[in-house]
Amino acid sequence: MRLPPSPFFACLLAVSVLLGACSARADPGQQTGGPSADDVFDAYLEEDRQLEAELDALPADATLEILRQRTVRDQRVRTLMLDLLQTPGAGPNEATLTWLRLMRHMNTIDRENANWLKARLDEIDWFTRSEYGEQADNDAFLIVQHATHDPDFMRNIHQRFERLAQGGEIAPDNYALLTDRLAVMDGAPQPYGSQFECVDGEQRLQTPLSDPEPVVDARRAEVGLPPLAEYRAVLPDCSALPGGG
Repeated sequence: MRLPPSPFFACLLAVSVLLGACSARADPGQQTGGPSADDVFDAYLEEDRQLEAELDALPADATLEILRQRTVRDQRVRTLMLDLLQTPGAGPNEATLTWLRLMRHMNTIDRENANWLKARLDEIDWFTRSEYGEQADNDAFLIVQHATHDPDFMRNIHQRFERLAQGGEIAPDNYALLTDRLAVMDGAPQPYGSQFECVDGEQRLQTPLSDPEPVVDARRAEVGLPPLAEYRAVLPDCSALPGGG
């Protein structure tokens, strides 16, 4: 079962929400005896600088490798988010300033990746599966799915997906996830029910389903997504996460 590639915690994807949800900063190092959230983030920055240097060293025509490395950076910063959530004393409630630094850095990566991909997609329609392979299709999709600062770009790609999905040139579940992401951004119901967030310690749909659950489950099956009941069962337990309540 392939789950959505982005974190499920929508409240962590906007600084404004973090500011509203977070309390005064505490010292995680004093609470746990381990490294502070700042120490963890600073170590991550050193790692990311190395990733960025390796990316910059690639020749401009190494398109697929550049795409792969950009996706590695995209996923690494999000892995850090999940790691911090599961580290007592390092969640957003206990380390507000660190989380704001993390969010700013993630947003910078997302914008740089989106700008690079937009330039490539001026030259080609998409990283189609028949020509570039499944990995490139999925890597490029991750960048689009995280380009929430540029809804017009996301809508443009969604229009391309509608056409490309008919020929099997993109992963159908990626089309579904992008459809729901745009619906949530518009405050509209979700056709596939893929976008959840942590609210009051539990996972909830960000916007309601567009149809009764059996209808949505049938639609999900058509694109290779599991039934909603199975999907909910593997979402992270918000109540068990330091920042999830």
